[in-house]
Amino acid sequence: MRRLAAAVLLLAAAVLPAAAESFPVPVDENLIFYVQRSLNSNTIVYTARLDGDGKLDAKRPVDVFWRRFNDDGARKELSSLERNVAFGVTSDPVPGKPGSFMMRVISYPKRPALLRIVGGGPRLEGKVAGKPCRLDHAFLEVDESGSVPSVTRVDLYGYALDTGELLKESFIP
Repeated sequence: MRRLAAAVLLLAAAVLPAAAESFPVPVDENLIFYVQRSLNSNTIVYTARLDGDGKLDAKRPVDVFWRRFNDDGARKELSSLERNVAFGVTSDPVPGKPGSFMMRVISYPKRPALLRIVGGGPRLEGKVAGKPCRLDHAFLEVDESGSVPSVTRVDLYGYALDTGELLKESFIP
């Protein structure tokens, strides 16, 4: 079992580029997106919640939590402040697209993404560098010099829907 888990981790690392070279890549079931920060390897993980029919859970389609890679990699729930001010999401049904949701990260709602089932699995779609993509992950450059940490740069990564090419966009939030 450990060999299988190690093989899955190696395969995921080969397919999904880590936001920072030395940071582990999460391999959670129904993974749709993850966020890593310059502070340490602890990672915010976004997974799709599916019902018994393999459809997105209509009441709560996204689960957000920490993967504490600085320790033993255990899952840890977000604090109320983290969920309501920073890393939590809103997920609204999309009119005319049954089973699809428009997802927005609480701290940066102006970059919505479409969550839907494609080919039997969940996929988060948005734009990277102006092109439609399957969103993959983000890396946040964080400045801790003030009383409250602030994000000074976001690197957003995704795979172009038409070519599969890995794209990166950097911006200041």
